[in-house]
Amino acid sequence: MKRTIAAILAADVAGFSRLVAEDEDDTLRRLQDYSRVYRDEVTRVGGRVFNTAGDAILAEFPSAVEALRAGIAIQEQLRSANADHPPERRILFRMGLNIGDVVETDRGDMLGDGVNIAARLEGLAEPGGICLSRSVHEAIAARVAVAFRDIGPQTLKNIPRPIHAFRVVLPWDGPGETEKARRRWPRLVAVAAAILLLLAGGVALAVKGDLFSKAESTAEAEPLSPVAAREALERADLLSVAVVQPQRACFKEQVWLSGTVVPRNEVEVGPDEDGLRILRVLAKPLDKVAQGQVLAELARPVQPGQVAATLRAPVAGSVGQSQAHVGALTGRAQTLFKIVPQGTFELSAEVPVKSLGMLAAGQSVSVSPLGLPEVAGRVRSVSTDIDGATQLGRARVSLVGNADLRQGQFARGVATVGERCGIGLPESAILRSAEGSVVFVSNRGHVEGRLVTTGLSSHDAVEIRSGLDGDEAVLLRAGPFVREGDLVNALPASERASN
Repeated sequence: MKRTIAAILAADVAGFSRLVAEDEDDTLRRLQDYSRVYRDEVTRVGGRVFNTAGDAILAEFPSAVEALRAGIAIQEQLRSANADHPPERRILFRMGLNIGDVVETDRGDMLGDGVNIAARLEGLAEPGGICLSRSVHEAIAARVAVAFRDIGPQTLKNIPRPIHAFRVVLPWDGPGETEKARRRWPRLVAVAAAILLLLAGGVALAVKGDLFSKAESTAEAEPLSPVAAREALERADLLSVAVVQPQRACFKEQVWLSGTVVPRNEVEVGPDEDGLRILRVLAKPLDKVAQGQVLAELARPVQPGQVAATLRAPVAGSVGQSQAHVGALTGRAQTLFKIVPQGTFELSAEVPVKSLGMLAAGQSVSVSPLGLPEVAGRVRSVSTDIDGATQLGRARVSLVGNADLRQGQFARGVATVGERCGIGLPESAILRSAEGSVVFVSNRGHVEGRLVTTGLSSHDAVEIRSGLDGDEAVLLRAGPFVREGDLVNALPASERASN
């Protein structure tokens, strides 16, 4: 399953059960028509509807800006469609919008915290309205021409932390306190400062978010050009993004295996004569046994209560299999027990076909049996037979140590078969698409796309084989929410985390 960051728009119909109870046919017919409007707008801006259930619809977008624009367009069209119906028969969608971490399943569905929060936010929206999280509010900045009503931190069902939420003030809604109104004074200051700069050519203006540092004289700072001044003024209202530089790193080339613990060899134990009946069984499968320990006692049928023969463990180890049952009649050389000698377990493992050729007899493998500490292993054999259905090959790995190993126990293994050193980036800086892997870099605040070739990965980085130099500022997590050519406030990740 693929993990990514996406903008999620969740919607359902306010009072849907009542509408259905009053007129089921009319409600379902109109819901179908309205859902078509929803899908068309989502598709038009590059989004995707990934789940529907009853009156609920869930969609994902690569851009928070496009998600909000789609939501507004949908509400506007549905408002017109509802105009011919009395208030009590209007089908009004409530919408919740959130940016968050999601997991895409093999069937294309989206799961995770990002989806759950969007679904809970829709319950805070008014019928025909949109409610969004603070993460969306910060990402879209002033890119969508609507106002917002801050409703503060909200406690949402099954969400462990409060979510700061905003209601969208749609164009046809009544006036209210908006984000733009609260920021009117800083913008006026920005405009005045920029005008002074352009006229005098001798004032330097430092911008960060909505905060403007005091002007400095030309004796203390180099004057900004008119172009730079306009960009500085624009940047006051732009999305601040964290950037990182590619770091030198070494990546291990590894092959992952998984399977079950099996005995490499077994010692068979049975009676030396025919016609004996099992009197007592003193060991069962998976029992640890010492050399010489009694496994079972047998009697002759003519003397049913008298022990005529004793079966003992020829070696120390564990009982792998047992066919001994009290009262059963046995024959000469019949195998009643199979003893796995101590330290002769191995891993019967499955290996992806693309990695099978990297394995060879003698390679070291670190094996982690379920519920036990790591065990050292070594590849004993590699099979060239491939399962046509699963596209998996097989390998045998001899195991050393850990006396608590049990036959049939699940285990995973990893063999390090090579290492490469180069530059790497966090996984969150890379966008996967049909065209390949893409990263966005900030070139003097302007977003530029780079098609890159990725290679090996570790727990915290992905190898970049080509497409990047080592000194570029790469957007860390904002890639899905910007476009090439956008102007952004690029802040080093360490500095952004401290603010």
